Amino acid sequence: MTRLADRVAVVTGAAAGIGRATAELFAEEGARVVLADVAAEAVREVALGIGRDGGSATGVVADVSSEEGVEAVVGAAEREYGPVDVLVNNAGVELKKLVEDTSLAEWERVLRTNLTSAFLMSRRVIRGMKDRRRGVIVMNSSVGNFIAATKSSAYGASKAGMMALARSLALEGAEYGVRVNAVCPGVIDTPMNERNLSRADDPEAMRRSWYEITPLGRLGTPRDVAQAMLFLASDESSFVTGLPLVIDGGRLIQ
Repeated sequence: MTRLADRVAVVTGAAAGIGRATAELFAEEGARVVLADVAAEAVREVALGIGRDGGSATGVVADVSSEEGVEAVVGAAEREYGPVDVLVNNAGVELKKLVEDTSLAEWERVLRTNLTSAFLMSRRVIRGMKDRRRGVIVMNSSVGNFIAATKSSAYGASKAGMMALARSLALEGAEYGVRVNAVCPGVIDTPMNERNLSRADDPEAMRRSWYEITPLGRLGTPRDVAQAMLFLASDESSFVTGLPLVIDGGRLIQ
């Protein structure tokens, strides 16, 4: 359980779901983890829980879609633990609306939270990674990078943008030994998807449809995605960069 021993990892959107599972798993594997989220009480409780389990973690309340928030998170990591070795860009919000019903403010909120935050966080840490010739960035993209869904134009655009950003950063970092990849989850049992269910006209029909589109016959768990994050963050994927790792229970093979 030492695949990330002595490494400093930052996970955004770490108060719940995939971000929380990733932060907890990274700590189990020896990383010193900085958790960032706007949910103050929740992110601090997750960090405290990691500490109670013997790990090293610090929770930072910050909005990483702003430069001030990014500086607060990375600054805390550098002061507390040292330079950032692993960055997981996981912060995200959803929006289930048709294009014609989506306001400009809603569009900009989704793009800023999901995509601009990944740009700002990556921009802040990648120079140091290049200087040290060591570092990994992992994006939480989506199968929405490959397939369309109704009422998901803003969300899908943001996730496809994250994958494009990952590819470009991978090229820019390759000669310095910096790797950049993305995970692309399918339907995962997270608080975000529970919110989507609560807003649906027919929640039970929506839940049934998730099982129907997933050949393995179950929803993914946050831990499923965290394990993929760990693979991409560790030396086990030392010859992998610029690629999506799909965790979707077979959805895309149909």
